[in-house]
Amino acid sequence: MKIAFTADCHLTTQSKNPERFQALANIFKQCKDNDVQLLVIAGDLFDKDLPNFAEFEELYRSSRTGDMATVIIPGNHDQQLSHKALLGEGLRVFSEPTLQLLNDSRKILFLPYQENKTMGELIAPFAEELQGQRWVFVSHGDWTAGLNTPDPYEKGLYLPLTRTDLEIYQPELVFLGHIHLAQSDHNLYYPGSPCPLDISETGLRRFLILDTDRGEVKPYLVDSPLLYFDERFILLPSENGLDQLLIEINTRIKSWDLPKDWKNKTQVRVQISGSSGLDRQEILDAIKKVFSGFSFYKGKDPDLTELIHNIDPDRIEISNKVKTWVEDLDWSDAPGSPTKMQILDQALKIIHGGK
Repeated sequence: MKIAFTADCHLTTQSKNPERFQALANIFKQCKDNDVQLLVIAGDLFDKDLPNFAEFEELYRSSRTGDMATVIIPGNHDQQLSHKALLGEGLRVFSEPTLQLLNDSRKILFLPYQENKTMGELIAPFAEELQGQRWVFVSHGDWTAGLNTPDPYEKGLYLPLTRTDLEIYQPELVFLGHIHLAQSDHNLYYPGSPCPLDISETGLRRFLILDTDRGEVKPYLVDSPLLYFDERFILLPSENGLDQLLIEINTRIKSWDLPKDWKNKTQVRVQISGSSGLDRQEILDAIKKVFSGFSFYKGKDPDLTELIHNIDPDRIEISNKVKTWVEDLDWSDAPGSPTKMQILDQALKIIHGGK
């Protein structure tokens, strides 16, 4: 059996955010191509309180093929969603914790979002039925032992799951919605949002397919009509500083690993800091040329406001020595600590008199 997992689609309306509908439609298409029997949407299918679900129902009717079933659990943005709200053959909404038989060897527990609760206390009533069983867990909230990325929409802690919960109840696999960045931690997975909500959600979008026969979870790229990248670079005041910057930009673009012909759906925001004595228009033109084929976020050119114009030879020599020193630091970019780039950036501002 193959089961697909996505979450955090945050559908509004076709007129406001058509790209979110298109990304979900692509998941339905890929489910068909990969013979998926069940699609699970782990919360926040809708963005906040959306009283009219007709456009999703139309997408579902036009996109679903064969006898694939779809299960939706409410998230913190669509907490009031219930089976009464949606029409669709093979479509089910579990607004209460629900334990189902998945196949002959596994069960699956669907746990919708509940405010001011923890996943552990909501799993507890099922403890006896789950003991000694192979089971899959699906919910919507924060994995407290993992990397919960900053999100301007989601301040605070939402339906937390702890490592202790996993040790006590021992699910075979865990699939969670809520965190929009695709990530995994051993047997725990966030598929991430299939389409970014804003520039803070960068990179390729994915969904997951579990092959229960093989016990294998594989990510698949979502052909989202919108992708974001938010990049910052440092220009050094050396003789070949601009050439080095352009090489670094090209390297960064390659690291995005974009499929062929996806440039036209990618928007980038670029910020340049550091110091240079070169003509600022020349710098801007060179950077824009490297990013040709991409769109700039909100139509804004690369931001050079933090790039200091300075031709003092002594400061240039100091800058290059500091760069070497920072690069040689035995430094781990741990969460909450500054990166080497941030250290160098602040050092250059001090050296060249920036704020």
